[in-house]
Amino acid sequence: MQRIAIIYNPFSEASISHSALLAAWLRERGIDIWRGISQECRECPQILEDADLMIAMGGDGTVLRAARLAFPSGLPVLPVALGHLSFMAEIGPAELYEGIETLLNGGGWHDERALIDATLWREGEHIADFVALNEVVISRSEISRVINVEVAIDGSLLTTYLADGVIVATATGSTAYALAAGGPIIDPRSRALALVPVAAHLTNVPSMVLHEGAVVTITMRSRNNASIAIDGRGNLPLLEGDEVMVRRSAKVCTFLRLRHSSQFYTQLAAKLKR
Repeated sequence: MQRIAIIYNPFSEASISHSALLAAWLRERGIDIWRGISQECRECPQILEDADLMIAMGGDGTVLRAARLAFPSGLPVLPVALGHLSFMAEIGPAELYEGIETLLNGGGWHDERALIDATLWREGEHIADFVALNEVVISRSEISRVINVEVAIDGSLLTTYLADGVIVATATGSTAYALAAGGPIIDPRSRALALVPVAAHLTNVPSMVLHEGAVVTITMRSRNNASIAIDGRGNLPLLEGDEVMVRRSAKVCTFLRLRHSSQFYTQLAAKLKR
């Protein structure tokens, strides 16, 4: 590796200090380092040109921001756990330097995570496209009012939810908002999607794990204010009649890993006990 980008959380003292120490350590080994926050990369994407690796030092929010910068070019991301739960990371500060040495010596493996594409249509007009690592969320914008959303799978009507919202999540996102809403945990190696209603009223259609090729169409059937959020970002307003089509993306997000994939279950059990 010749050039490494390090993303840190500017609101975390641990992230700031550990990332500075790591940057200095890597420079001593002759590696070109860029260190900064995700906003700088969004404003100046050429920062990541010729980078061989991105190291995300923080919680899952920091990893999500780093991943959104990395997956368009296929740049692999190494998440380092410095947050509360850090479901996406497998190593923390204690294993960091030994792990980096392993990677510099050609060790580790690529963990390809599924992404999802979402398209917003309004009165037959294409409005916007989105890509998510965790989830696409259709939710209410007013605390006191639920929304009415029709859900179809591969063109066949499933149900109409009267709910606070509906989540379509990847396997990676199954341990995020979808889990908090009562959805299933999916092995991160899976390409399946999870459909999870949020606080649905009077329904007998629970959370579902969908085939990796499924196309989910969510149609707004109420006038109550609603919005769409991608990985917790955006909150673009939706109107009655709007359609959101969600499917697995042809692209993937690549994480660099050091431990065997089966360690996911051991780590998961430990994190859920917190």
